[in-house]
Amino acid sequence: MADIFSTPVQADNVFNISGHNIRVLTQPQDRLDGVLSVIAGAQRTVRMFSYMFHADQTGCEVLDALTAAVQRGVRVELMIDSFGSSEISNEFFAPFIKEGGHYWCFNSRWNLGYFVRNHQKILIADERHAVIGGFNITDNYFGRAGAQSWQDFGIIISGDKVSVLAGYYDDLTNLARSGAIHYLKLRKLIREWSSQSGSIQWLIGGPTNHMSPWARTLKRDLNTAQRLDLVSAYFSPSQSILRRISKVARNGESRLILAGKTDNRATIGAARSLYTYLLKRGARIFEFQSLPLHMKLVVIDDACYVGSSNLDMRSLFINMEIMLRVEDAALARYLRTIVSDMASHSEPQTLELHRKRAGWLRRMLWFGKYLLVNTVDYTVGRRIKFGLMKKVEKRA
Repeated sequence: MADIFSTPVQADNVFNISGHNIRVLTQPQDRLDGVLSVIAGAQRTVRMFSYMFHADQTGCEVLDALTAAVQRGVRVELMIDSFGSSEISNEFFAPFIKEGGHYWCFNSRWNLGYFVRNHQKILIADERHAVIGGFNITDNYFGRAGAQSWQDFGIIISGDKVSVLAGYYDDLTNLARSGAIHYLKLRKLIREWSSQSGSIQWLIGGPTNHMSPWARTLKRDLNTAQRLDLVSAYFSPSQSILRRISKVARNGESRLILAGKTDNRATIGAARSLYTYLLKRGARIFEFQSLPLHMKLVVIDDACYVGSSNLDMRSLFINMEIMLRVEDAALARYLRTIVSDMASHSEPQTLELHRKRAGWLRRMLWFGKYLLVNTVDYTVGRRIKFGLMKKVEKRA
């Protein structure tokens, strides 16, 4: 594949970090062009995972690009999550498979492991280029759904560390071939592929016994942080992470862009139940109103996190997630300009505003939503997960 960064690019959104090129994708068309160009340029292999894949205009364009890659001799593998892609049938992928494409579902739609969702979004070409972010393969994520289009974000990274992600993808594919989740192997995979160091790290989240490697690294960075800028579609973190965010707000600066519009009103109520605690400790909170929010971006001092994970309990402890941590001052400054622009198009949250709209009944409703989103869903998923693990261990 010809390196998409091989010619000099004079652009504010392109960075060279530790021998890797990183291109930031903020606009819907840039994200779609990035996906299609990486597929079109592949010469040997394409590996793709999408939590959601719909049979709409975007889904057809991406599948056509994957099929065209197969036709020119590229080995193409596509994997989707059964829960996130439940609206699509296997017949949609038949032309791709007929040409020689390889297609799997991460888990069976009728297996109890269905409660553990693979929320990752990964595209890899030739073990050299990767696209990651929060966006799925549907019209909503590329500005084609009007007012219902999601505000989202991603990057293209080119360099040696992409081969690490390709190795992880191959192991994940091997686990998914049977159509059922093998928990002991899945935990081992998460543990092994997250043991990295350096300024560029791949961090995996998933159903581990304790905190996932991605969440553990996030907590470590928060422990010493002076400045935090965060954009999260769903925000209801664990108490330990919440305390760390409030500590950054007290001792430094903490700015949060959260959803004013989304597909699940319960998640907005769950987040609002935490506003008083955070605002009293000096956190600056903004609710993004222009579009439904789907972004996942965290900047802690010079450490930048981009990927698929929200800041809620399911994302931190149960779902399979992929996050890229890049430590670079210039990239951090650039990403903060994006956060600043979003803040200018958001509604600032203040204690006065929050108290006006938060009567005792509404506070009770918000707390109930917090329990639903952060405790009930998490507890049920976790109990099912460990029940399945015990069955697997007995069979082993």
